[in-house]
Formats: sequence, C-alpha cells, structure tokens
Amino acid sequence: MERVKDCVSSAGMFILGLLYVLWPALNGVWSFNFYAEHPTVYRGPDGSYFGYSVDFYQATADSNTVLVGAPKANTSQPGIVEAGAVYYCPWPGSPESCRQIPFDNSNNRMIKVNGTREPLEFKSHQWFGASVRTHKGKVVACAPLYHWRTVKVSGEKDPVGTCYVAVQNFSAYAEYSPCRTNDPDPEGQGFCQAGFSVDFTKEGRLVVGGPGSFYWQGQVMTAGIAEILNGYSLKAVLRQVPGEKHTRAAEDTHDDSYLGNMHFQTLTQRNEELIAGVPRGAQNFGYFWLKCITFLLCFVSQMASYFGYSVAVTDLNGDGTDDVLVGAPLFMEREMESKPREVGRVYLYLQLAPLTFSEPVALTGTYTFGRFGTAIAPVGDVNQDGYNDVAVGCPFGGDDRGGRVLIFNGNRDVSTQGLTLSQELRAASSPGSSLPGFGFTLRGGQDVDNNQYPGNYSAKSTLSPFLSAPHVIIKILAFFHFSSLLSAPFITVSLLFVLQLDWLKGSRGGVKRVLFLDTQQPQHTGLLRLGHNRPRACLSYMIYLKDDEFRDKLTPISLALNYSLAPPPRDQNLPPVLNHYSSTFLQEHAYILLDCGDDNICIPDLQLSASMDRAELVIGDDNLVMLTITAVNRGEGAYETELHTLIPPEADYIGVQRRVESLSELNCEYKMINESRMVVCDLGNPMVAGTELFLDSLTLYHYNPDSNLVSLNLSIVAQARLDLRGVSHPSQVVLPFPNWEPKEKPVKEDEVGPQVTHIYELHNSGPSSIGEAELQVGWPSRFRDENLLYAMDIQTDGPISCRTNTSLNPHGLQISNVQDTPELLGFLRNTSTPPHRRKRSVSTVLDIFPLLMQNCTNISCLKIMCVVGRLDRGQSAVVKIRSRLWAHTFLQRRNDPYILNSTVSFMVMSMPYRIQPTTLPQHKTSMGTLVLWGTPDVSFAVPLWVIILAILLGLLVLAMLTLAMWKCGFFDRARPPADEDISDQEQLTSDQTGDA
Repeated sequence: MERVKDCVSSAGMFILGLLYVLWPALNGVWSFNFYAEHPTVYRGPDGSYFGYSVDFYQATADSNTVLVGAPKANTSQPGIVEAGAVYYCPWPGSPESCRQIPFDNSNNRMIKVNGTREPLEFKSHQWFGASVRTHKGKVVACAPLYHWRTVKVSGEKDPVGTCYVAVQNFSAYAEYSPCRTNDPDPEGQGFCQAGFSVDFTKEGRLVVGGPGSFYWQGQVMTAGIAEILNGYSLKAVLRQVPGEKHTRAAEDTHDDSYLGNMHFQTLTQRNEELIAGVPRGAQNFGYFWLKCITFLLCFVSQMASYFGYSVAVTDLNGDGTDDVLVGAPLFMEREMESKPREVGRVYLYLQLAPLTFSEPVALTGTYTFGRFGTAIAPVGDVNQDGYNDVAVGCPFGGDDRGGRVLIFNGNRDVSTQGLTLSQELRAASSPGSSLPGFGFTLRGGQDVDNNQYPGNYSAKSTLSPFLSAPHVIIKILAFFHFSSLLSAPFITVSLLFVLQLDWLKGSRGGVKRVLFLDTQQPQHTGLLRLGHNRPRACLSYMIYLKDDEFRDKLTPISLALNYSLAPPPRDQNLPPVLNHYSSTFLQEHAYILLDCGDDNICIPDLQLSASMDRAELVIGDDNLVMLTITAVNRGEGAYETELHTLIPPEADYIGVQRRVESLSELNCEYKMINESRMVVCDLGNPMVAGTELFLDSLTLYHYNPDSNLVSLNLSIVAQARLDLRGVSHPSQVVLPFPNWEPKEKPVKEDEVGPQVTHIYELHNSGPSSIGEAELQVGWPSRFRDENLLYAMDIQTDGPISCRTNTSLNPHGLQISNVQDTPELLGFLRNTSTPPHRRKRSVSTVLDIFPLLMQNCTNISCLKIMCVVGRLDRGQSAVVKIRSRLWAHTFLQRRNDPYILNSTVSFMVMSMPYRIQPTTLPQHKTSMGTLVLWGTPDVSFAVPLWVIILAILLGLLVLAMLTLAMWKCGFFDRARPPADEDISDQEQLTSDQTGDA
C-alpha cells in the first residue's frame, strides 16, 4: 500500500477538454489533504472529448506523466476521421504541453472480395482512447467502437472493439482484439465493443470488458501482456492469444445485463479475484460480479439506479482485507413519495472474511441530478491517519452544475460511523469556457511530485508561576516542535502565533486581570521560523496580575495560544499546511488560592425562599406581582454570588428594593442571557457565612436561582365582563299623525309609517378577551297576518356578522333618501316634549294588550343570528336594525297603547386561551318602543303666516265697519234730556194748552 497518493480528475465528454491534476497539501481544515488552489491544467483539441479517460504513467523513477484519452480527436492516419487518440502530458507542464502517442498510424486494412478491394476494418469514429490504463511501464488504450468486416459474404460491419498495448516507453506496440473472431452477430461477439472498460490485475494481467457480447449479456476477457506481444503480426486479423480466458454466454434471462460495461477491479486475498459491475443485471436492479472459483452476486433493492456502473477496491478500515465500493449514480432518494430526487449513491461492502461481505454502508449524494458515484478512485492515505481514503466523482454536482469531487476518509469504525467527508473539490475557473462534468473520470495512487507531505507540526505550552513583590509574576513557557517526512534541509515553516492572557475572562466580556510585563497588554503576537535546522523552540514571557482588578477570584487565569501558518510566498507552488488532526488552539490555567480550606474549594450553603403577594393572575389585567425573596448563606464564603430572576416574555420588570433601608443599595441589572430576560443581582463577593438578605422584586411568575430552585405557582384565569346595551330611537311613537294616512298599497318605505331603529352594543370591559360569541335578536315583525315593525336593513360595526331566518323588506319597498315625511319628522321632533296627558304605565299597557312577550311566544319574530369575533378589552360589537312602524296595523286598534319589545341575548362560545373559565359569560335582555295615542296639536299644524294674515284681515274688516257707521251718523244721536229740561218742557206744554 502506497503511503502518498495524488489524484487526477477530468471533465471529459465536453467540447473543450481540460484535465486537472491535484496533489496533496494540507491547507486548513477543508482543503486537507489535496491542494486545490493551483491545479495543473491540461488542454486538448476542441470537440475531442479530451479527458474522457485518464491515468498516471511513470517511465522512470524521476519522471511522471499523465495519459489522457480523447476519443473524438483527429489523428494523422490517412483517410480516418475522429479515430481518437491518447495524449502524453508531462508533469509539471503547461496546458498546451500534451502530445499524441502514435499507437496506430496506419489506414484501414483492405481485403479482396470477388476481385474488389474492400476495407477490412473501419477506424473512423472508433473512440480510441475511451479507456486508458497503465501498469508498471505497460500502457493499454482501447477503441470500443472499432468495426470490422465479418467473415460473412455479405460483409457486415460489427462493433467488436479493439485495444493497443504499448511497452518500453512506447517503443513497441501490439493490437489485441479478443472479440474479432469467427463468432459474429449479436448472439455471439459481433457487438462486443471490447475495451469499453479495461484494467490490469495487481499482477499485471490485462482485463478487457465487452458489454455487448451475447445479446448484451456482456463479457470479460483476460490475457497476459507477454502473450499479446509475442508472435504479434499486423497481418494476423483473427488471432487467439495463448492463455486467454473469457466468460461464456449465460441463459437468455441475463440478456441486456451489460457485464463489463464500466469499471472493474481485482480483489486480492490468497489469489486474485475479479470484480465487475453489471448495472442492468437482475432485471435492472444491478449487481456486481465476482469471479474466482465461484460466482458471487451482490445487488441492492432500487431498480434502474445503475448499480455497478463504477467499482473500486481498497482497504478502508485498516483490517488488511480489501473492501468493495460500488456506484449507483442514478439512485433516487425519496423525501416524499411523489417527489423523488436523483442524487446518486455509493455502496461500501466491508470484507469480513474471504469473499464474505457485510451489509452495505451507503454514501448518498446531496446534489440533485449530480450523478454522484459516476467514478470512484482509491487515493491512498491522504491524511496520514493510517486508513486509506477514496475519491467519488459527482460530475454534475454543485450549484453551477460544474461537477464536484468528494474526498472521503476511511477509519476503523466504518461499519458504524461510515466514511467521513473531508474535502470537496471543484474545477478551476477557465476564462471563456464552462466545464460541466468535472469528476467524470478519476484516478489516484501516484505521487507525481514526490513530496511525501512536508510538515507535520505540533505545539504545547506550560505555566510556571512564582511570587515576586510587589506584583504576582507568572512565567510563561511556550514550546514548539517541528517534524517532517522529508529530510530536505532547506524546508522551513513560518508560524504566526497569538498568546492571549486571561482568555476566559475576555471571552465573557470581562476586564483582563493580567498583562504582559513589558507591553502592559493582554495579547502578544509573534512570528516563529522552524525547520530541520531549528526543529524546536521555547519562548518565555513574564506577566503580572493587576491589584485593582483582583475581584474575580474564582475564574482561573487562563493562557490561550493560537498558531497558524504564515501566508506562503507567491512563488511557492505547494505551500505547507498544518495537520488536520492536531489542534491549533492550546490553553493552560493558573488558579487563585482562596480562604476555603486546604482543598481551596469553597462550599457555600445558599438557601433561598420566596413568596408572592397574590395567588391568581387574570389574563389581560395589569397583574402587578410583588416577589419577596430571602437569600441566606449558611456555609463557606460564596464568591461572586448572584441572584438570578428569570422574567417570562409576558412580564415587565419594574424594580428591586431592599426591605431594610439602612443597608446599602442592592446592585441589580436587567439583561438578556441566551435570549432569556433575566434580573441579575450581586449579593456580594464573597457573600460570607451567615449573611441574610431580604429584597422585594416586582416581576412575574416564578423565580429560579443557581443555588436551590424555588418554585412559585400562580393560578392563571381568564375573566371577561361583557355589557349588553341597547337603545330605541325614538323611544315612543304617538298616534295618529296629523295630515298623514298610510297607503293601502305602499310603494315607498315612508308610506308605511315612521322609522324605528334599535341599536345593540356588546361591549367587553375586560380584562380578558373573548374568542367567539353568539348574539341573537328576536325582532317583533308580525302579529297574525299584520306587520308590526317592518325590518328594512341591518348594519353592523366591529367584528360581527349577522344573518336572518327570513329575508328583510319582503314587500320590496323602495328605500327613501328622506328618512321620513315632513309630517313624521315634525312629529318625531315633538316626541321629546309630549303634551300633558295622562299616560298609562307599561304594565297597564301589557295588561291591556300583551302583544309582545320577551320570548316571542305570542307574535311572529324575525330571528337575527350574529357571530361575534374576537373582542379584546375595551372593544365593542354593534348591531343596528332599521325598521318602519306599520301604522295601518295600529290605526285599526285606536286608543290602545302598545309596547313593542325586541329580545336580545348573547353567549360566549370560547376564549382565545388554553385556559378556559369554568363558566362562559351569557346574558339576555329586552328593549321596547311605546306606541301611544293622543290628539295632535293642531295649532302647531297651522303655519304662522296664516295666523298673522288672519289677524291683519280681522283688524281691516273692523276698521271698515267703524268708518261706515260713522258716515251713517251712527255716532250723531241726541242725548236724553236732563231734569231741569223736563220741567221747562212741561211748562211750555202747559202754556201752549191754555192758549188753545
């Protein structure tokens, strides 16, 4: 087993062929152990599929070369198109340094048939270079699509495939075509395609796979290199190589199995056993085939995963026996039954005993359609842990679909822990080209640079403290050691190191207690060079403890050492790296002596008790809680004693006060610790024995100190007080209406009667919220066949929605823009100050005409059902029912007062908490509108201008009558005579009588 291995990966099958050669170099954690920063890149002709196959070739002990197949490259062969070629790429070399190897420079061989020269073989598009393998100076390259003219008279072309063997540093060549026989056609070896896969056994025997033989059952053939070379002649078209072995045709159930389709390996125990993949065998389940004396078939359960497409053999658990890895690049992972993901998988079979294998250990790819497991290559022990490692190709992996190569490290417990992914390689960026397929071909096992891993580094540090007045002085010794697998004296390594003092204190955000004596700083950075001339170094530093920061006596004084490699020079192609399994962080501690006995360990006895001023919390209320906490230390001194009070997310911290005011103020701080809100109080440093502290903390729920746990339980309840309020507008209606009569067949709503509106409000006074409630309204709509309050529409406000058992406005009355007629409006305005008349009481009205009952048993009620959503504290849900009083119904029953009651009730269905009250709120009430009778105020009905005009006309008529009477002398009548006048008149009369 070789100790040092390199890896070559290619992105073949693409227009621009590029090859990447990676060599081991420990570069940090993720790049351990292949140095991927500056890979060697080789380029081939465009469209040649340069990189389809690769292998290492070492002509001499000092030279290393990479052989690269380009199966669609053009050659100098006359008359041949895209015959394919194998390129010789020296290492190190430039991208354009590759040259073709002249395996075959001849044209197609010809044959005379019936006097006509016809081609015997067809080398165009034969895909020479599709497979390339080397073994100890021997090289074989194959053309699986090589055709030849069969021995039949018809001259059919069969893709039998052929291979060329080169030895003595490409100075001697020989052709080997095991399927070019007298057994043509599909049922024989006519479609053999020998060389589709090729390899050498560990003893150097050539193994060739032909997946097309026997109706694609596949065939494996082996022959010795010496036997192929001996007696080779270009004219010998049909040649049987001495000692050649090959598998025979099986039953027709094995048709289309593709044995020898792709990679196969040799498994070594006492003898060599051959392992080959059969990706379409066992009814497309796939298996791998092992040939020694008997056949061993191993397969997995997923159909069409192409299990067996790639095979590799290496010892991964260090038990001395070879283990088998089998790729299934089309494996589908089913995260959901309806959405499988094609990610690929590699199965590891550990060899427990000769030809006895364990249950497979699966390595599953992570990139969808990445074809993980297309190629598998053992790479030796790249991380120097004593266990071989393996590289797995994922040619279409990565976010850019450019392909990835994953390095897995072996270990002793592979059966239980599996293989460890240590590195993920990607193709180096190339200007103007994209490279999907990186990792399609992999080879490992060659130390091309002969570096043997320079540089395994380790370091350790020790502390040696001693006292020196006036400070405490500590001496620091840091010891570094260098080791390398190489003995070159010129190898040097530059280490950057950082020495940090009181590192634990600094990581917690505290003040550093120690400093370097010379720089007065807590940190020192340095550069150290090590190598073969100076394999080890010891550095000494003096530090001191600051007296004014001597408060923290429990935390040890820590020394932390971090070291890393200095950036390499630009001209260094392969920089050293640190050992992946060695820690680059070291620390030591110095402890402070305390007055806590001979063991220097303080054992305090902290006891806590706590109580609360209330036992119940109401959800939604302010819930002010007073915690009374008593802390007592009955043991040795407690240093840096802190009291921690955890504050739940639902609580707000107010403050802390000491019960005894004469004591010093307690230092408490509110902070976030691990996303938890906490109040931290300093109880002393130290909190000496016998100390007893009392404090009141305004917080919530429970209290959790570091000493003993004190649990305080509070009952959490949900309470909500709901008020159901209602109003009727107007509160009473007085009939009849002056100058208004209802229509027999009303069309508009104002032709029915006055508007009556009932408003209901469900108000949550808290403190808790309600989740859902039901509100029901019984509306007095009809008595027998007559309407009472004719409902027009329902309006809501807030989180409430309503529905009715029957439709609103069944007569289809037109909605009036004017709410009421002028007469009705004038009447409604007067209802606030009704005329002085004797009113019956409500109870009298109910006794006279008990029309509306609260349970709606005597009338037909419109049922209105409302669903109320969440109501928080202070929120309301409002329902407004607008209706018209059907006046015709009441005018037929004059002088009888009525009260129209609507009933309303609510019931809370749930509260939005996990804690539910034992009883949920509910209530029922009613609200009425009075219908009264009285004589309308006529004077109010006569307009004022008519009254003034009547007065003026009366005065005018009176004046005219007075004037007429005066003209007639009505006011000129003689007055009646007085007493003296009567006596004179009488005397005159008597005198006149006597004269007569």
